[in-house]
Amino acid sequence: MFASLQFKLELRKEDKEKLIKLMRKQSSAIRVAYNMLKELEKEKTKNPHAQIYQRLRQLFPELPTKYIDSAIYKAKQYPTDKPLVFGGKRLFEKLCKNHLSGKAREKLKKQWRELRQGTLISIGSKADKGNRLMRFEDLNGQLCLRITTGNREFIYAKRMSTF
Repeated sequence: MFASLQFKLELRKEDKEKLIKLMRKQSSAIRVAYNMLKELEKEKTKNPHAQIYQRLRQLFPELPTKYIDSAIYKAKQYPTDKPLVFGGKRLFEKLCKNHLSGKAREKLKKQWRELRQGTLISIGSKADKGNRLMRFEDLNGQLCLRITTGNREFIYAKRMSTF
């Protein structure tokens, strides 16, 4: 069973910076994995997962292993037979037209970047008793999301009450 949750988080400034850095790295890993899948599909390579995993491990050594596996999983969900624009084709086309300037263009560019780099995917497994990288924990009577950012490094995010 798969469950997807979407909600706003309340983070301290330094934790927010760590989370954004982690999201950018994983988004880059997804794009690299997707491009490698396209190339390996042309070559009809057997077991592309292992080759992609090794390459991503070299490119992103500080990214936890489960985030790399999740990036490969996500990349496999995209069609490899059509061109793909990460961050949204419509927004990208609007940016390319140069019809906006100043604050309006910067706002659109920020929106496109957030869509392109603003996701964090972590897939759990039954063997791990759920998701090892993201877990809900009770912290002083408040439900918090514990996010693994590295080797035994965690940030805690409170769920905002309004969305």
